[in-house]
Amino acid sequence: LSSADKAIIGIEDMSKENLSALPKLKVISKYGVGLNNIDLEFCKSNNIKLGFVSGVNKQSVAEFALTLILLGLRKIHTNHLQISKGIWPQNKGFELHKKKVGILGFGNIGQTLGALLQSFQCEIIFFDQHIFQPNEIKDICNLHNINHLHLNQLSFNEVLAESDVLSIHLPLSSKTRNIINSDALLKLKSHVVLVNTARGGIVQEKDLISFLSSNPDAFAAFDVFAEEPAVNNPLFNLKNFFGTSHRSSLTFEGINSMGMAAINGLDENINIE
Repeated sequence: LSSADKAIIGIEDMSKENLSALPKLKVISKYGVGLNNIDLEFCKSNNIKLGFVSGVNKQSVAEFALTLILLGLRKIHTNHLQISKGIWPQNKGFELHKKKVGILGFGNIGQTLGALLQSFQCEIIFFDQHIFQPNEIKDICNLHNINHLHLNQLSFNEVLAESDVLSIHLPLSSKTRNIINSDALLKLKSHVVLVNTARGGIVQEKDLISFLSSNPDAFAAFDVFAEEPAVNNPLFNLKNFFGTSHRSSLTFEGINSMGMAAINGLDENINIE
């Protein structure tokens, strides 16, 4: 990128150190939705513009989160392998129908997941740093066809304590890094299904290992990890954990949407405030 005026960036490290080596750079257009890998303060100070479309992969990620939720409730992640070894287990699971689902982060993806959950008649409780006003909740319910009686914003601790299923859709920042730690995990139900399709680093993985080891009826399904590729991550040694390889946005439709947004962002961009 040393000679580039504009660049499309995915998950590459756009730290102050790396950006300082790119004096000609005037525009960063983001492929995807996370901005935690870009030093926005440096960009602002150096008049580097940002091309960014929020929620461009919301349908792909929300559907993947729903997939992991259902997998966690039915615990079918090892079933194929068991059958191939001659084992025919008849383990019981739980329905998603009418469960209380907590969503941490109620932006584009969280709201889209809420819409998908309507057919299951779930009670949706969510935490978000933005306090939604009644008119905003009404607009969200109308936009996503969500029953307003089944949608409530609660405090962070209340969502942790009340959720049968907890799905993480927070951005990674200094405020959210390791926000799901030992103290937070102690507030969860012993049979909770915890799903993370957001960012690695939001969950303190060592604490999660302790929680899952102590609560065999709990289940966690993660698409993202603090260090990737997560090929040696000890979470994968647990029977009540299932992991995927950071692929929640990887649908043909999602890739096309993210790609076109990144291309358009080379010319359609803004100054960082």
